[in-house]
Amino acid sequence: MKRYAFLFFFLTCLPAWAGDGFPVIEVAPWNGHKAATSLTFDDGDHSHLDVAIPELDQRGMKATFFLIANQIDRKDEWRRIIAKGHEIGNHSLDHRHPAEMTPPQQEAQVVGANHVLQKEFGVQVRSFAYPFTEITPELQKALGKTDLLARGGYGKDYVLTPAMDPDWLDIPARMTETKLPLSTYRRWIVEDVKKGGWLVWMIHGLEGTVSGWNPILRKNFTAILDDIAAKDIWVGTFTEVGSYFMGAKILGKAGARTEGNRKTYRWDLPEFFPPHVFLKVRLKGEGVLFQDGKRLRPDESGLYPVDLDQKSLTLGRK
Repeated sequence: MKRYAFLFFFLTCLPAWAGDGFPVIEVAPWNGHKAATSLTFDDGDHSHLDVAIPELDQRGMKATFFLIANQIDRKDEWRRIIAKGHEIGNHSLDHRHPAEMTPPQQEAQVVGANHVLQKEFGVQVRSFAYPFTEITPELQKALGKTDLLARGGYGKDYVLTPAMDPDWLDIPARMTETKLPLSTYRRWIVEDVKKGGWLVWMIHGLEGTVSGWNPILRKNFTAILDDIAAKDIWVGTFTEVGSYFMGAKILGKAGARTEGNRKTYRWDLPEFFPPHVFLKVRLKGEGVLFQDGKRLRPDESGLYPVDLDQKSLTLGRK
């Protein structure tokens, strides 16, 4: 991995850690990369299976596909892409405008779709994308029953940086459009790296689609992927990157108890948080880290893997 002068998340309880003889723990943003990005696709269009998946797989990239639960075909192909490590997310039962529905109907569009997708594909669905990027209190309340994260569409900051505290049920995204030139997309990527943040893409149709909205040329899509691949950007699914970001915030707020030369931090994880999320952390100062009674060892970059499933981390003076 390339070595950079990483920006780190300083844990929010840093003042309580500093000056007590213990080293400081810093969380490396974005799995140890300079920036992160998530490629998300809406509506389960055929061009996602025919164009996007082959190009993504060729580059070893994983993406998130938000499916409309009552409008899915080619189900066996979606099962295969899930097996490859891509994510499917919830894009409602029928992709209706919230204004057309009562609050119970809005809840059914979220919760019902989640159940349909999980039954159909046998996986936990943890993310949602608002149809038409229209957000209501009723939809957000329903999401609390099913999902960890939701993708909105608009925001003051399209690139989320480590210092920000995002609304996990309204993560902004930049939308590709037929009219936009490749140079625009390249500016988005440059901005992401410059800010050292997380950029989420909202992609609909691709060249060759029959009904996909706002399709973009295949050559532009592959150029976007190649531009991302050429930079130190972590390409992860929406839930993968979002849970790492959320996990860093959780660890930053963990309570601590000191006993002699050891300090133990404990935390809880929210409902629907995925298993096996590891944070990469660095010690600023001399010390040792333990989880489950075992000493953690750093990699060649000096980063330690912290398993959030353990819900505790012990820091010792060396």
